[in-house]
Amino acid sequence: MDILGILTLVSCLGLTTASGVHLSDIQQNLVANGSVMLAPLNNSDAYSVSINLSQSTVNNCPSLENARSIAQMEFLTRLTAGCRYDRMVPPTVYNKDGEEKPLDIYARFYIYVMKNLDSSDLQFMVQGLLQLRYEDPRLAFSSYLPNQRQPIMGESELKKMLWVPHIFLTNEEASSVLGTSAKDELTSIYPNGTVLITTRLQATLYCWMNFKKFPFDEQKCTTILESWMYNTSLVELHWETVKPVSFDKQLQLTEYNLIGSLYNESIRVSNGSFMTHGSLEGNYSIISFTVLLTREVGYYVIDYFLPSIMIVTISWVSFWLQADQTPARTTLGCTTLLSFITLSLSQENDLMKVSYVTMSEVWFLVCTIFIFGSLVEFAFVNTIWRRNNDLQLKKRTTKYIVKNTFVPKRHRHRHGYKRTDSTISTMSSTSMDKSCGRENTVITIETPIIIGGSFSREDSAISLDEQDESSNASSGDSTKEKPAPQTFATMTPKEVSLWIDRKMRFVFPLSFIVFNALFWTLVYCL
Repeated sequence: MDILGILTLVSCLGLTTASGVHLSDIQQNLVANGSVMLAPLNNSDAYSVSINLSQSTVNNCPSLENARSIAQMEFLTRLTAGCRYDRMVPPTVYNKDGEEKPLDIYARFYIYVMKNLDSSDLQFMVQGLLQLRYEDPRLAFSSYLPNQRQPIMGESELKKMLWVPHIFLTNEEASSVLGTSAKDELTSIYPNGTVLITTRLQATLYCWMNFKKFPFDEQKCTTILESWMYNTSLVELHWETVKPVSFDKQLQLTEYNLIGSLYNESIRVSNGSFMTHGSLEGNYSIISFTVLLTREVGYYVIDYFLPSIMIVTISWVSFWLQADQTPARTTLGCTTLLSFITLSLSQENDLMKVSYVTMSEVWFLVCTIFIFGSLVEFAFVNTIWRRNNDLQLKKRTTKYIVKNTFVPKRHRHRHGYKRTDSTISTMSSTSMDKSCGRENTVITIETPIIIGGSFSREDSAISLDEQDESSNASSGDSTKEKPAPQTFATMTPKEVSLWIDRKMRFVFPLSFIVFNALFWTLVYCL
């Protein structure tokens, strides 16, 4: 029974002191050393009562002299008694110069599960062991138990008896301490006062991913641990010097490949504009580690890129079909386009909608252009196929074919009259004069003759012998070479359509190969 209880019992019984002072009139005053002063103090009885109560109060702070003979739980109860230990106040530590310094807390994180790296929610789940180590001189028991070398260990009951740092995960969405029948928490107190707190926890953390190179991206997911209550003037967080962050050897990820980790120590400034703590202002210690992940592209290559390449290639089959086969080429083009769009949509559903362009979207856009281009090419050659007029070409080259195909010239002016016939009929006959050894050639040319504003045709034969005689008659005149008359080639609309299809059989595949070279270079070299 405590002092106040004894006084209350005595007052209820109506007891008095030896001097006749009724105890119900006594005023009780507690002092700093635990003794009670009883008033009035005008006699020896009051003094004696005060001495007896003071001795009883001193005996309330349990002794640790017989620590070897008491149970471990009893020893801890006495060691953490309120007269010796205040669990609301962090331990005070001093440097070599005897000056007070912040308490150093060292952390170590052992990760054995990482999963649910969800691209749509920007989250991942981690399970691991978090260890916090610090020194509390108030808990040193080597002087009381000099022969004990092993630490005193306990679970949540022991943790409730001690001061422990309040560390929280800054980027957590949810977290919990794991355990079946009880929470998996282990507290160890070493003889020199070192405290080691181990907690098995599970946390769902936010990871601000960058999908610009998706699905060839590399992600950096960070876990941030921060002091909640105490700023850097009282507590500083540090990573352990040996293996601060480690991973289980059997850790496996389904979509990513773990390539390493980074860890860092920093200080966060909290003020009125940037609030992250219970206290509005102050500098708070932060430790963080970053997991480096690279995405496994095997699934995307097999299920997305190879099928899309095959669909684009199938769309080029239409170049081997004639332009008049409208149902076949239309069906082929539309089917390949719809198939590719369906494939791309099923792939993009798992990706979070972002404001920037990803590499998968670049691939989708270019492949769509190639497939749609084959449809446009069919519409163009089909239009040319149905033309009725032939093309008059200066030369059968790509330049003149393309120029006259897009801008056809149906009429040409030559020698001052309007040309209506598209061909010139030429007949040649050759006879050999064996006696003279001369070859006579007669060329018959069908030429138009203008009669009364209209055209009529007259066959005129010119003998080479007569031409030679007329040339020999004009002596003294030098022969002048006359330029050959300009001739034009003719291509029918069907020939033009087939010519365009033959060219596209090489243009489309070559362009797609160049695009693939640039695309995969950007993926793996930038």
